[in-house]
Amino acid sequence: MSFDIFFQTSHLSDQTEEAVNPFTGEVVQKPVGETVTSSEREALQKLIASAGADTPDDFGSYVIDFEDGPGLELFFDGLEGSDEFSGGMAALRSLTPELTQFLFSVADKGNLIMLAAMEESRPIATSAETAERVVSRWSDVVVVSSAEDLRALLATGFDGWKSYRDRVVDDS
Repeated sequence: MSFDIFFQTSHLSDQTEEAVNPFTGEVVQKPVGETVTSSEREALQKLIASAGADTPDDFGSYVIDFEDGPGLELFFDGLEGSDEFSGGMAALRSLTPELTQFLFSVADKGNLIMLAAMEESRPIATSAETAERVVSRWSDVVVVSSAEDLRALLATGFDGWKSYRDRVVDDS
């Protein structure tokens, strides 16, 4: 069980194609051509490698540990190689300063929007420039200028998730 943060490229496209929702079978319009740039991909690869995860594990995740607490699993399918890469997910179980700095750096270096799986969540950008690129899709995007601001924004949702997790795994 984890607190999840989804990352999505800020390079949005007006182009769509028909696709079938695998859960409902409904035909939907899905955006196409929304990928990170090659320099953003390279910056993300370097950042992840500098954190000690050169390649994904057998389950397709980059497992990254931090000195100030539990680490995270980063699911960035397609980051390696030349496949299209538009984002992914971080699964975390703590919200330490070092972990939050890493999340901020991932979003910043990749020009990615963060979407936290929590109540009253708003899309999160690390710069006004990135926010401007996505305002047509997410008009309520909020800009954080530091890892500390990001941590403060996520704290309430993380605490709510932690309380839920503790109730679910309680043995009594």
